[in-house]
Amino acid sequence: MRLFFLCLILFAFNLVNGQTENRFVQEVNALDSLLQKTTSFREQLIPNRLTEYQQLKTAIRQRTDTATVHQRFFHLSELISLVRDNHLGFYQRVNYSLYKSNTQIDSLYASDYFNTWPVSPLPTDSLKQALSDLPRQELTGIYTYGEYYKMALVKTGPRQYQGIVVESAVPYMKPGQLIAWLTEKGDNRFSAIYLHPLTHNFLYHPIERFEEGKLLYSSFYQSYYNGVYSKAGNTVDYCNLPDTAKPFLLTEPRPSVRYVRVSSFANNGIHRRQSDSLVQLLGTTLPLPYTIVDLRNNTGGAGSMAKPYIRWIKQQRKKSKVLVLINANTISMGEITAVRLSKLKGVLLAGQQTKGMLAYGSNYGKHIPLPSGEFSFYPTDMRTPGLLYLEDNGIAPALPLSGHTDWLLQLYRYLKIDTLN
Repeated sequence: MRLFFLCLILFAFNLVNGQTENRFVQEVNALDSLLQKTTSFREQLIPNRLTEYQQLKTAIRQRTDTATVHQRFFHLSELISLVRDNHLGFYQRVNYSLYKSNTQIDSLYASDYFNTWPVSPLPTDSLKQALSDLPRQELTGIYTYGEYYKMALVKTGPRQYQGIVVESAVPYMKPGQLIAWLTEKGDNRFSAIYLHPLTHNFLYHPIERFEEGKLLYSSFYQSYYNGVYSKAGNTVDYCNLPDTAKPFLLTEPRPSVRYVRVSSFANNGIHRRQSDSLVQLLGTTLPLPYTIVDLRNNTGGAGSMAKPYIRWIKQQRKKSKVLVLINANTISMGEITAVRLSKLKGVLLAGQQTKGMLAYGSNYGKHIPLPSGEFSFYPTDMRTPGLLYLEDNGIAPALPLSGHTDWLLQLYRYLKIDTLN
């Protein structure tokens, strides 16, 4: 009888394990089908790397370590990583109805809902002590996430890094928990997988960059903090616009300077109305000796919304020296606009290298669940010809600016304008 029950248990285990593996193969096939429909896949892999892709897909389908969500997510993300398209999205889906109140969230974390969190075997106290004094310009070390917790970023293999919680002031993060995985691409650029600080779903970031002691793209939607992982502490961030900055602005900060801020080229909603109003105002202005166009944190949008600004700048440059501010969060149509402006005589790009998220885009913004409903894929369906060389790399400014001083003051010094008036 004991032998019978033992056989029954083994049969049930193998049945469940086999079903998990079969579901995972379905996920791989579904993601493969969606990925092959994208322009970036057809443009990059079909000409030269299709065999490499097919071999990787076969290897992933044959993997048996698929019992946990993070194992499945990591394997599927690897399939996407061969395509250089930073508009692509892939993430574990979240049931947001469980996060409507602090009471719900607290009870969720008190339960065993997250009992499959990946945990590092490394001792957190020793990590914190060993990495605390590493210089800010070195990738490995201790990062803060606001005042909420600290993460040790350690090298675990060739081109591989892991982020481990070593100290936490919130119940949502526990020491020893693994929360970040980086794969080096070169030149301080990486692909990354992050665990969301609140909802604890996995997120694939096709591009991450280390600069100024920060992981520049480690911000998370609907988190309890709007900053990024940083070794810089609470220093002032001059590279980015403050959260309180108006998205559209026209002002004259100096008698000889006109300042124009454009943070979006969105073709709908309040940003469309604000942009239209700004374009009308610009049409009534006369040229000043210097024009500063601020495209920092420009989230992109429609080319039709960028065209009026380009036309206005083309006219201004005849009688005004034009400087265009860009930063690491200038993306998509913001970057495309910067490229076009950089080719105009009398226009100078200043600031920080952009993200490199401009060769492809999405017209329809579809989020497509995979068959299990566990993950979603965000495909791209359009391309901008001739810009693939800038994907990942971004646009380098002709005039780099320091992140330690106000950018407008740096421009005034460059232009030899009195900064005291």
